[in-house]
Amino acid sequence: MRGRTQAPRPQPSIIEHFAKEFAKFLNNVQNNEVDILGSFLIENEWEKYQKDAKDVIESLELAGFVIVPQMPSDAMVAAADQTLSKGLMGSGSRTYVTAVWNAMIAAWLDSRNSNLILDIFSMALSRASNPGSRRDSSMFDASFQRFRKQSQDILGGLEKTGLAVVPDEPAPIMVSAGVAETAEHRSRTNQQIGADPAYIAKLYENMLVARPK
Repeated sequence: MRGRTQAPRPQPSIIEHFAKEFAKFLNNVQNNEVDILGSFLIENEWEKYQKDAKDVIESLELAGFVIVPQMPSDAMVAAADQTLSKGLMGSGSRTYVTAVWNAMIAAWLDSRNSNLILDIFSMALSRASNPGSRRDSSMFDASFQRFRKQSQDILGGLEKTGLAVVPDEPAPIMVSAGVAETAEHRSRTNQQIGADPAYIAKLYENMLVARPK
């Protein structure tokens, strides 16, 4: 309606995101933003790939990865350290927690080796493109690598939506980045606890528990 701001479209679930990526690639949709038929296929076929999408998430978790928003949700910030909002930092706790989280995520994305993540995506695409391979494990071989380009596109698309695949325990470089970030947010509170690597690691782990799923 004219003069009324349109409500933002809800963020799709992670399962829906992956399922639509599978629908896109397995229906040979080249550009779903301008391809009307391709957009129709994705919107009407993605539910067929929910099982494949769940398999991707489960495989990532088995390998020690989880999917998180690059900008933490309110629930994640609240879960980071429930004593912060009651302490000396007060309302500044969101700024502090968000800055530390962003520094840790950026350090991971800049330093990671994404081969295992891409292998997981490629194997899932391979299974989805040949459902018979689910029933015959002898059919599994290195041919899944033919989906490497599509897997890179999926990972890149995931990150463009504001999500990231991260380890379920902080890597040393992530902890170092979190500790370094506290230097930019000095207060009597984070001088005492913020530069402690064990505290930064716990902050990260608490936030993972509260991540949207």
